[in-house]
Amino acid sequence: MLTGKIQSLQVARFTPFGAYLKVGEEEVLLPNKFVTESLKIGDFLEVFLYTDSLDRPVATTQKPLGEIGEILALNIVSIQDNGCFLDLGIDKDIFMPSKNPKRFQIGQSVVVVLTNDKQNRLIAKLGIKERLLPFKGSLKYKKVTILPFETTPLGIGCVVNQKYYGLLYKNQIYSPLQIGKQSSAYIQKVRSDGKLDLSLKAFEDLNKEKERLLQIIKDKQNLELDFNSPPQEIYTICQMSKKSFKTLINALLKESKIIIVQSSQDPQRKSICLS
Repeated sequence: MLTGKIQSLQVARFTPFGAYLKVGEEEVLLPNKFVTESLKIGDFLEVFLYTDSLDRPVATTQKPLGEIGEILALNIVSIQDNGCFLDLGIDKDIFMPSKNPKRFQIGQSVVVVLTNDKQNRLIAKLGIKERLLPFKGSLKYKKVTILPFETTPLGIGCVVNQKYYGLLYKNQIYSPLQIGKQSSAYIQKVRSDGKLDLSLKAFEDLNKEKERLLQIIKDKQNLELDFNSPPQEIYTICQMSKKSFKTLINALLKESKIIIVQSSQDPQRKSICLS
């Protein structure tokens, strides 16, 4: 009997404990609290199957936050010696095994994959990175759904479209990005190993950003920034990441719209003005 999935099952019989539903040649109990007065033998209803505290398969009409095989973010509701319990959106919380559960906090959001253990119990597991597949093909600038799940020295690792690994580099992140909060991004590059470099801005947006940066340079006459300027200084003046700034400046240089000159304020720095 497959647990962890929403299924349409038929009512086989009623007992003092609830309704039994057909699952192939087997039956599973739908407890009385989920049995409505109008329900009758032969009716079909959508239920979610999981195991109770005694590891027995049981059905519920409550809708879980995810199903088996899905990668998603869940909140920690309690911490035990061998793992944590997470809120799955149904009466029974789901267990996440961990060798070091004390590193987590109640209320913290963690990104996990839902799977079954050897006893067919639905559990949540960390270590999703090794489950992600290499991306095949070339879909540069395609919009994708991302789920940030880890912070690395290079930036933030994301699950892309529930299947692939993508990276948002630190200097590409110009606004706070929350681990476990789903959002959108764009494929900037497909690496040889199938991992994806991501951008938070679309290609069309980059053209708009280029025009916006050109206007900033025009308004200031001399933009006192260069490629060695600190990321925070660039963001304060231009509201963009340092990586985007360098990309746009190089594009404007190639188009001969700007020139880089010696700064009039600091001999150790350069400034940018219209050509």
